[in-house]
Amino acid sequence: MTQANHVFIITLSIIALGFLLKKYGFIKEEEGKTISKFLMHTTFPALMLVSMIRVELTPSLFLLPLFCIGFCGLMLTVAWFWFGTYSNELRGVLTMGAGTANVGLFGFPIIEGLFGKEALVYAVMYDIGNTIIAFGIVYPLGSYIASSGAKAVDWRMILKRVFSLPPFLAMFVGLTINLLNIPIPKLAMDGLDILATANKSLVLLLMGLYLSFALDKNKLKAISKVLAIRYGVGFVAVTALYFLLPADSQMRSVLIVCVLLPIGMTILPFSDEMNFDSRIAGTLLNISLLISFALMWGVVVLLGLR
Repeated sequence: MTQANHVFIITLSIIALGFLLKKYGFIKEEEGKTISKFLMHTTFPALMLVSMIRVELTPSLFLLPLFCIGFCGLMLTVAWFWFGTYSNELRGVLTMGAGTANVGLFGFPIIEGLFGKEALVYAVMYDIGNTIIAFGIVYPLGSYIASSGAKAVDWRMILKRVFSLPPFLAMFVGLTINLLNIPIPKLAMDGLDILATANKSLVLLLMGLYLSFALDKNKLKAISKVLAIRYGVGFVAVTALYFLLPADSQMRSVLIVCVLLPIGMTILPFSDEMNFDSRIAGTLLNISLLISFALMWGVVVLLGLR
């Protein structure tokens, strides 16, 4: 069994375990929100911090957030015009669904398993762009659609929300420590490593808790258009990355996986806040999770990414 197959089978097994724990009543889906908050304030920031502290920073790394912003911005632009004739409620959730990726909760454990911890720095830098898109473009865009363009976007509130996110703060602190070469006691690093290691299994169990096969069939046609945008543009990006970047580049492998990631989970709280249809958001998340998992597995094995 190849390393890629091993990683995806283990990943699928842990996700399935989380789903079965929910299905048979050992853990409720509502309790997933508590686990999610725990991850966002402990293991996830720890993973961000140790990844940024240990990476050897090069100018090319700072192009990754820009690549993510351009990639997601292209999908958002297509969605903005394609869904222009839809009702605001439907247009809002579909447009937001085209714009972000589930990098931290879904991408990190798979990338770590496939390429090692050292590869996480590329995913972290990509996620900086993803965070900027989510809170700097997708959130205000959804707010604009929800208010029919009548209400001004509160940029101060959005910036405050972005900069108060524990993973984002951890990225900033890690970058600062790295750039200034600030020494960290071994005891502190060992503690952070333990927390960071726990992130992978907890995240995959959480994905299983949120997994659902209850689909909103009446909206599948509209949902399929979002998926067509994401994976159509995604495959164009995969082709460009594969042929334009060096074959032995680990950054190329990580980016190829990143552009095939499922829709970001921020669409759920955003949809709730803006009174969009949360059932459509949930259906988008679940279908994209299954499609992305299959596509990533196939692409990694087919292209021999390592």
